[in-house]
Amino acid sequence: MYRLIFFLIQFITLLFLLTLIFSNPFIISFDINDYKYSFSSNIFAGVLISILIIFYLIIYLFFKSRFSINKYILKNKYKKIEKGYFYFVEAMIAVANKDNQNAIKSHKKMLNYLKDDQSLSLLLKSEVYKIEKKKSELNQVYETMLKSKKTEALGYRGLMENNLINEDYHHAFLYGEKLFNLNPKIEKLYDTLVYIAARTKNWTQLINISDKAYSKRIIQKDLYNENKSIALYEIAKIKSEVDLKEASKNIIKAINFKQNFTPYIKLHLDIILKTNDIYLLKKMIRKYWNSNPSSDLRLILTDIILKSKLDDLNFIYQIIKNNSSYEESKKILIFFAIQKKDWNLARDKITGLIGSNPSKEICVFMADIELGDKNDKQKSDAWMMRSQNAYVEKIWTCKITNQSQDNWSSLSNSGYFNSLVLTNTKLLSRQITQS
Repeated sequence: MYRLIFFLIQFITLLFLLTLIFSNPFIISFDINDYKYSFSSNIFAGVLISILIIFYLIIYLFFKSRFSINKYILKNKYKKIEKGYFYFVEAMIAVANKDNQNAIKSHKKMLNYLKDDQSLSLLLKSEVYKIEKKKSELNQVYETMLKSKKTEALGYRGLMENNLINEDYHHAFLYGEKLFNLNPKIEKLYDTLVYIAARTKNWTQLINISDKAYSKRIIQKDLYNENKSIALYEIAKIKSEVDLKEASKNIIKAINFKQNFTPYIKLHLDIILKTNDIYLLKKMIRKYWNSNPSSDLRLILTDIILKSKLDDLNFIYQIIKNNSSYEESKKILIFFAIQKKDWNLARDKITGLIGSNPSKEICVFMADIELGDKNDKQKSDAWMMRSQNAYVEKIWTCKITNQSQDNWSSLSNSGYFNSLVLTNTKLLSRQITQS
């Protein structure tokens, strides 16, 4: 509306000026050397207006034709891009179907239309080379990807995966770490780096990468504590061979991150045993048992007590004095009563633990008591036979492969990181799994 009003004002003003000029003509004259030139103002105004009209038409036609040419160029360009993407999609479908011949053909056609978009070409090449298993060419493509910001992340990821396939974990971690620094939120990238660090036993890197992941909120606190505690545990294991003081510091940190975890407690007690600090050893045995009187801890404490020759029944009573009514406390007392040949104490404490379906351990206890107390080999053998079909109370089992093993380790025997859990299992099934 405002434009129209402004145009009308301009038009009326111009019309008024032209009317004024043509209605009041005058003579325009000027001298050039000896010649004098004269003409009417109407002629001058007419010529000037004609020149302006011609100039306007030239400008109009110039911009009109230029716009049409640009429109034509852009239209052709978008058609080429459209065709290029069509061949790209066609090639990717061929790659998915493992149709290498058509994938290569479509890739060549794509290059005719998308010469300036190297990122798509590199992506397509990498997929084709993967199918064709051309490792050296594939690595070259990934190396080229690193030169562009658009494809840098794809390059690092490809090189990491290739090195993982080749079991070159050192280089796989280097490329993975660079990828993590570029984009830490890539799905399962943190898990992959944790796995590589575990396979290469690079526990310091596991701590570093976990610190970064937690600070960037890639992982929750529970997982952060879990993985960091494992790294500290493994460092403590290494240090326990050369520096008991540093080993003790690291295992205490690990226990603070994951309290009452028996493999950590076992290592801590082993380290204390190596220092010959019996007072501290006794103190920690009592402390750990009060905190977590479990079957797996009982087996660990039993082994430590035997190694340190602390198997005096008075000390055993000290250990269990705050939870003597617990089943596991009774079992630890039964074990050492059998060791000390205190058969009355052993029989007294095992009463009520046998039940209708006793565990393998209870059956073995009864076999030892019958043979040691009454020298009744027949009853002892009967209990041993019964133990062969009894359930094993607790055993470490890989939650991924279901393969069992006697002791916990950060990498299971199946090769999976932090995959072991304590489970109840039949002795027969355990033997089948391990065979």
